[in-house]
Amino acid sequence: MASPNPKVRGQGLLYVTSRIDRSDILDEQAYFKWYDEDHIDEIVQTTGMKSAFRYRDVDFERKNNNKAKVYLAFYPMQDLAFTQGEEFRKIRVKSDLLPGSGIIYDLADLDVRYLGLVHKTQPKQKREEAAACLVVFGVEPGAGVSDEDVDRWFRDEFDAEVDKPKHIPAAAELQGYNRSTLYHLQTARTNAQSRALKGLPTTDAPAPEPPTWLAIHEFSEVVCMPSEIEETPGAQKVLGNAKQVERVVYRLAKALGSEEFFD
Repeated sequence: MASPNPKVRGQGLLYVTSRIDRSDILDEQAYFKWYDEDHIDEIVQTTGMKSAFRYRDVDFERKNNNKAKVYLAFYPMQDLAFTQGEEFRKIRVKSDLLPGSGIIYDLADLDVRYLGLVHKTQPKQKREEAAACLVVFGVEPGAGVSDEDVDRWFRDEFDAEVDKPKHIPAAAELQGYNRSTLYHLQTARTNAQSRALKGLPTTDAPAPEPPTWLAIHEFSEVVCMPSEIEETPGAQKVLGNAKQVERVVYRLAKALGSEEFFD
């Protein structure tokens, strides 16, 4: 079993993207039933995780056919160090609600990121319910671009007057915009590494390499993903030789627990 990682700590998200691998025996309805009625129900009763949010990629049909991870679940936490303890490790991954072996890692492919909260903007209005839509923007900078450069870029991208992200075109796409949060990757694990965490048979899968920075932009209505990132000077420096860039729009599926999200 893996040893605790001392670098995993502070406010942040447990951020899980997934897809159904065994669609021959597990459909979306059964997957969501397990998530909501079993897995998340157990999670929000722990001492360290009180809120859960599930989203679905708005480009689901095309991406699902290409075997992309089209589902998102995330859990805001006051201290990510909780994930390194015994209570977290005891969260069940086997359920009578699941077919076959009943082990979720045999049925779905889940990637997990531990994201430390770096910055949040002031909301345009008090949040009464979970955001209907998220625009997620991730980047792993290339050579010559420091973490400080990326942090500065994201912060500078927010116009002082309207507090909206300039790297999303400030036209109709911004209708319903409320707030943004910025995160830095602390660590990540694949399906195989999650199996090892739970003491299950596994394989020597390579370590995951998701974007090291992630911004989540919250909207009260579903928006269109811009085809281009605006060419601001900061964007040119950070994205010019970025190793990877991630842009996804998600639609809310369900919010559970206390529904607190660094409010």
